[in-house]
Amino acid sequence: MNGNFVLYPFSRPPLPFEKVKITSPLTNSFGLELAEDVISQENIPPYDVATRDGWAIATEDKHYPLKSPAIVNGEGPKYLEVDSYCWINTGGYLPERADAVVSNKEPSDPEFGLDTYPLENVLPKGSEWQRGELILKAGTVLAAAQQALLFEAGIQEVTVYKRPSVAILATGHEIVEAGSESIVKRGRHSSNATYLSNLLNGLGLTDTAVFFAKDSAVELTSRLISLGQYFDFIITVGGTGQGKSDLLRKAIKMSGGSLIKDGTRLSSSLPFVYGKMNKSILIGLPGNPLGFICLAQRFVLPQIWSSFMTTPFPVKKVEAIMGFNFQGKAGDICVQLAPLGDHLIALPLQKGSGRSASFRDAQAIIKNPKGHHLEANQQVEAELFFNGLHF
Repeated sequence: MNGNFVLYPFSRPPLPFEKVKITSPLTNSFGLELAEDVISQENIPPYDVATRDGWAIATEDKHYPLKSPAIVNGEGPKYLEVDSYCWINTGGYLPERADAVVSNKEPSDPEFGLDTYPLENVLPKGSEWQRGELILKAGTVLAAAQQALLFEAGIQEVTVYKRPSVAILATGHEIVEAGSESIVKRGRHSSNATYLSNLLNGLGLTDTAVFFAKDSAVELTSRLISLGQYFDFIITVGGTGQGKSDLLRKAIKMSGGSLIKDGTRLSSSLPFVYGKMNKSILIGLPGNPLGFICLAQRFVLPQIWSSFMTTPFPVKKVEAIMGFNFQGKAGDICVQLAPLGDHLIALPLQKGSGRSASFRDAQAIIKNPKGHHLEANQQVEAELFFNGLHF
């Protein structure tokens, strides 16, 4: 037993750049946060609208012997002659002079229109929004309901915070691209890169890509220089240790980058690197799956999130029961959650484990910032890892 995996307490450094505001078509803005208020550019609806199928009339006329042509939905308002009526479908613009829709009687009925009141079955002009009225505040995330609201208001473009672009660079002589060759013959796939790529997709990022590089300072340097020209974030996998084949720090210096933070002592088992490469933020994560998962969840995702969202990174919490005794250093304890009846049991994950099963087992952390002794059967709060589909 190597001991429980614990991510020691840390603070994320502030981003060295400001959020970027862009004007984006509403159709491309789903999941983004508004950087500015959205103001109605016109009265909505622009004209009186029928809310039911029926006969459009002007209630002031009192009798209706004349029939006018039916209203065609989508066309601007026509003029309704005095003492006349016309058919209108739901959603149609009432003709000028008309102020009500009769839906319960036919024109042949002697009492047609007599008990109809102004604006009956009508959505009045400007009743949703007036020109210049606030529709949504800055800071609102455009989810399904918000986008539908803006489409209804006729908004075509919005000012939002730009999604960051992210390059994932998997390193190592043993790493092969997915589907390229048999791992039995050549090595292993970078499951870490696939894991992170799917998480970023789940955050709504649309400009992400996975690249590969061998354990060569020259090749790593070339890759970093190239990626630093095009991506906001570069996330490397592997090569963050202090061994002879761990060349990331050397490659950063050779490519003109700089270290902002060296997290060698951040976790109980593996280090990470935080630096700057041209205009890109570079985060170097260990190749060990368990260390990679915990650092991706606790450091990378919140850091990327903060580059295009002002709200804190969302975290879902559940109640669990400790399935083991813990006595160790302060930090985040990485656990697996196993159902037992109506409860969840928190089980330990061992540090130093390079097993791919960590992708299945690493499900949550238990925050223990003061390093308290936790007893088996003690109730605790666990923060679930983001799974790429929902929080």
